[in-house]
Amino acid sequence: FSNPMEKYSALVVDDNAIIRNVAQMLLNNHGFETKVVENGEEAVAIFTAGNSFDVVIMDMEMPVMDGVQATKELRAMGVKSLIYGVTASDSKSDIQAFIEAGLDEYFEKPLNLMIINNILKRLITM
Repeated sequence: FSNPMEKYSALVVDDNAIIRNVAQMLLNNHGFETKVVENGEEAVAIFTAGNSFDVVIMDMEMPVMDGVQATKELRAMGVKSLIYGVTASDSKSDIQAFIEAGLDEYFEKPLNLMIINNILKRLITM
C-alpha cells in the first residue's frame, strides 16, 4: 500500500520553455519531483543514464527527436513509466501514431489540474 506522502517523479519533455515551466510548477505543487528537458533525445539520454521517473509528460512535436520517436525508443529500452503524450495538433493520424508508439494516455495541451489528478489516481493504483 503506498504512502499518500510518497513523492512521485515526473519528467516533462517539451521544447517550449513556458510550457515546461508551467507544467513543472503544477506538478511540483502536487508533490511531484520534476525534471524538465527540451526534446526527445534528452529524455532518452536521461533514462539511458540510469534515471527513472514515475511519469513522463511527452510533447509530440519537438526538434531533434519528436515525442513519437522518443516514446518508441523509451519503450524499446524497457521503460515502464507512465507516458502521457501531449500535443496541440489535431491531426488524427499524427495522434494515432503517437499513441501506437507506446503512450499510456494522450491529452491536448495544456496540462491542467484535471490531468494531474488523473495521473495521480493512476500512479496510486499501480
